[in-house]
Amino acid sequence: MEGEVQGHIEQVAREAKPQVSGIENLAYGSLSGMMGKFVEYPFDTVKVRLQTSETQVFSGTLDCLKQTWQHEGFRGFYRGLTSPLLGAMAENAIAFYAYNRIQSAIRAVSHDSEAGLSLPQLFASGALSGSICAFVISPVELVKCKLQVENVQGYASGGTQASRTKFKGPLSVVAHLLKTQGVGGLYKGILPTVARETLGVGFWFGTYELVCQMLLNMQNRDGSAKLTKSDLGAGSIVLAGGCAGIGYNITSYPIDVVKSFIQTDDVRSASASKERTGIVSTIKTVYSRGGIAAFYRGLGITLIRAFPANAAMFMTYEYLTRLSAALHSH
Repeated sequence: MEGEVQGHIEQVAREAKPQVSGIENLAYGSLSGMMGKFVEYPFDTVKVRLQTSETQVFSGTLDCLKQTWQHEGFRGFYRGLTSPLLGAMAENAIAFYAYNRIQSAIRAVSHDSEAGLSLPQLFASGALSGSICAFVISPVELVKCKLQVENVQGYASGGTQASRTKFKGPLSVVAHLLKTQGVGGLYKGILPTVARETLGVGFWFGTYELVCQMLLNMQNRDGSAKLTKSDLGAGSIVLAGGCAGIGYNITSYPIDVVKSFIQTDDVRSASASKERTGIVSTIKTVYSRGGIAAFYRGLGITLIRAFPANAAMFMTYEYLTRLSAALHSH
């Protein structure tokens, strides 16, 4: 059975390779990133606040939702959206473009432009595209996390939001970092970001391809028809995209916790050290807050948002590429 699934994956990877140009890949990836970010951002705000706040600030996900609403209203869930929205558009554009180009490079190395790729090869293509994306997304995530977290520790003190807010927006954060730390300050947390994106995006694309093929196998049990991803309906794309989001987050979440912790160390506490926080010391600090469970704090809300957000991303990309292919064929 495993060999049959692998064979079908290679067939689909061969028959469903991109029929759109590089520019179109960038454009469709960008639009898919925008759609996904609008869906996921309120959940992401809660996730980051749970990851980085002291345990006495929030008792759990529902308490974080309640307090954010009470202190900041609806806008609080979208605090700092501008930077990650632009970042998501850039990241997804690069991710889809690189993923498809890397597949083409693998085929070129094999001297067979029609060669199908195995699941490990597809995973490797996704992992490499993720490592590239990390250098684009790291400064964006740094700004996002600081804006999401900077006023949280004041919730318990009862102070006003204005007295607890240091930055006015993304540009304010960037200006502060450039003034105090230089360009290097924008890449604080780059190593865990690279690790998270390499592992996570590999599983993101790998899971999507695997679920798509499993669904195609169910539609074509007797093997009488040659089906590709373009034969999958909206429901199947939603399922595959949602599962891809789950795969990304389950595999990379502990790394994401460390990354968020490092990037917000200077805004979580007034007494925070100005020195760069190391990865090893951060792991020890997180562990001291609750053992292994501390590395998964906020995972529940993350998985809840991962399914619809990633379903929206893959749905947008898939149908835009199908539309483009249809237009090119006429």
